[in-house]
Amino acid sequence: MADGIMGISVIAQDWKGFVLGGCTRVKRNHMSVEWAELDALIKGITMAWSYNFDKIIFESDCVSLANCVRKNQEDITILGHKIKDTRGMLEIFTSAEVKWIGRNRNKVADSLYNLVLSNHCNLNFSMEYLNDIHDCIIPDSL
Repeated sequence: MADGIMGISVIAQDWKGFVLGGCTRVKRNHMSVEWAELDALIKGITMAWSYNFDKIIFESDCVSLANCVRKNQEDITILGHKIKDTRGMLEIFTSAEVKWIGRNRNKVADSLYNLVLSNHCNLNFSMEYLNDIHDCIIPDSL
């Protein structure tokens, strides 16, 4: 996060770790980490649906969001209501799971965020991605 600017990155990979596509967005409004991560999860659900995935694992480095989605506890806050709606979106898949991952396993998303932040743009990509994106993805897979 830089001076009130946040970003979300969504990376779609197959079960072997091959990157199929993704997107990165710069968010200029002030939002909490949980809201930004929920925004990324919703974008990931939409992307997984567009790829016709039926079994999916979503990973987030936000432990509080991962726990809220997984535990299915009643939460009367606005964020809690949105998480409940998001849980409903997961029902379109045969199998869907939200897992917490450590920040050290989120390097590709961080690299893509830094790329869009330095270029002042949003980014969508598929399997035929540019060299700049390739340079962000390949080091993490080695």
